Amino acid sequence: MKHLFPNLLMAASVVLATANLGQAASFGYVRDAPGGDGAFLSGAVVTGAGNINDWNGRAGTFDFELSLNGPNGDYFDLLTYCADPTRSLSVGLEGGTGSEFQVVSMSAFYPDAGDIIAIEKLWALAFSDSQTSAVKAAAFQFLLWEYIGDSAFDLTSGMIRITDADVFAQADAYNIQLSGTDVRAALLVLDGRGTNKQSFFMEAPLIPLSENPEPGTYALIGAGLISLTYFQRSRR
Repeated sequence: MKHLFPNLLMAASVVLATANLGQAASFGYVRDAPGGDGAFLSGAVVTGAGNINDWNGRAGTFDFELSLNGPNGDYFDLLTYCADPTRSLSVGLEGGTGSEFQVVSMSAFYPDAGDIIAIEKLWALAFSDSQTSAVKAAAFQFLLWEYIGDSAFDLTSGMIRITDADVFAQADAYNIQLSGTDVRAALLVLDGRGTNKQSFFMEAPLIPLSENPEPGTYALIGAGLISLTYFQRSRR
């Protein structure tokens, strides 16, 4: 619970910053979290479990820190997955200055509405579960890359291929479960394409699938979260 209100404030700040597309660009700054190389699951290094062209390496949840008020501002925990199967990972060093990323909407990062819905449903359905094992973390990451990287969904061909039986079975199970959920996560993207580095997802509050909030709605949600955070602090 100790990170609840800072994280709510962080989410609200991002929502408010991106609510009006006519405003100046919003930026986030990402650095490695203390105590490791950024991999949230030490076993989430997948050897031979997938192939992205000739790439073979990490596929799991990453444990970073995020600042929304400058590279030397206040940093909060960020558990995330990579959003781009074609670029290398690059974030700031632990305790140092965060690398700059532009905060953009999902549609600004990836315009296919159907795939955006699949990603948002997957996140709402399985993000927490994906952090419970290396196989689940790898399956979750490869599914995200499959939705983004391949024009047709096929885990055995195209740019994204899974050859590990356990990872394949988990990815397939997650994908099948999407048809049974009516909730998706409201995601934003920390976009690193401008400096040719990996991009990352970040989550805002959950929304029903049937709703399509306007930017003003997100702003109201953000304002409410900020007010709640202030109220809680004022009572201490």
